[in-house]
Amino acid sequence: MDIIMAASSVMFGLLLLFLAFVSAVYIASFFAKRTFPEFEPKISIVIPAHNEAKNIGKCLEAVFASNYPPAKMEVIVVDDGSTDNTATAAKRYNEVKLLKQLHKGKAEALTLGAKAAKHAFILALDADTMMETDCVKEAVKPFADKKIGATSGVFRVKNSHSILGMFQNVEYYYHNIIRTSFSQVFGHGVWFFGAMSCYRKEVLQEIGWFKQDTLTEDMDISLEIRRAGYKTFSVRQAVSATIVPETLAAFYRQRSRWWLGGMQSLRKNRQLLKQGSSVPIAFLFINQFWWSIYAVLSLPVIIYQVSYWMPAGTESIAYLFRWFTLSGPLYVLYKIPEWGISAYSIFGVLSGAVSAAIMTLGIYSYKDKLHLRNAAALFLYFPYTIILNMVIFISLLRFKAIKTRFYLK
Repeated sequence: MDIIMAASSVMFGLLLLFLAFVSAVYIASFFAKRTFPEFEPKISIVIPAHNEAKNIGKCLEAVFASNYPPAKMEVIVVDDGSTDNTATAAKRYNEVKLLKQLHKGKAEALTLGAKAAKHAFILALDADTMMETDCVKEAVKPFADKKIGATSGVFRVKNSHSILGMFQNVEYYYHNIIRTSFSQVFGHGVWFFGAMSCYRKEVLQEIGWFKQDTLTEDMDISLEIRRAGYKTFSVRQAVSATIVPETLAAFYRQRSRWWLGGMQSLRKNRQLLKQGSSVPIAFLFINQFWWSIYAVLSLPVIIYQVSYWMPAGTESIAYLFRWFTLSGPLYVLYKIPEWGISAYSIFGVLSGAVSAAIMTLGIYSYKDKLHLRNAAALFLYFPYTIILNMVIFISLLRFKAIKTRFYLK
């Protein structure tokens, strides 16, 4: 057996095991429904904003359109040294308390707003994120459980009309069902997203507020909350729409920051692994390091596999089309009675099919449809994963050469 092909079988076999575990957790979530009683405390909504003049109005309109009692909401916008009309746009709303600081980054802006907040619960909201009407109501419910220190919502992509946006929309649905499934099954979340997140103020104070020593303050603080003995929870009904990058340069900056910040956060909080940590925490560590290794190995392996079976002549066009679209896994599965099962390809084929099935379930779970954009994103998702892995790979190579301030907003 060819050594490289054997190694690729192992790599894609491990990927299939990863997807099988995620699928098992998703199925188990239907039998482990966690519900919370009605809980409607007073809440302070803190919106950090740096040069968000074009988005802050829509964000605030969505906040004030919430079905949460206005008398129980305090809204604070923290202008993080904006050079545009962010402050002016926020001042149009009499209900908004505006704070200003020099441009110090999101973590400092969140801390300033949280310290100034009057209420015991802090909802942090990105200025380019628009909450749906039930979002606040659903995000605070889990705090009826005193062990919950923070909650996070789920996200749709608002600008899914762009090419990058349509792929990210499907990807977000995939992450949504994994995050909410883990919360339902294990009572504790993974992949904490800070674009819309809610915290107990006393817990934030206990752990020293938001910090700037990682590139992802949201993941870092979720792990610190866990270290302090509290849980985080991803709420399926707390839905928001967020704006995602539309250019490759912006996409690279965002995902590079996310990935490297995730690595920093896990390293900083690695003692969680020594504290008899939960399955979600173990999954976080395994996931981050597995995908880092996969990003390094996958591209050369894929190039080798493509060339290994490459046919001659015009047949190569159809062959490449199948390789880089969902038609490939489906075609190979269709041909099993004729071709048999090859250890060289079956794990990669099944991984593609399982991934597509999970993402399709994610689309329908959040009341979306398999319209043309979503269908195209599913059909062409494999090339998008190659781009994701290239971003991770390049980020790891450049980590020491790129200064932290390059990534901070």
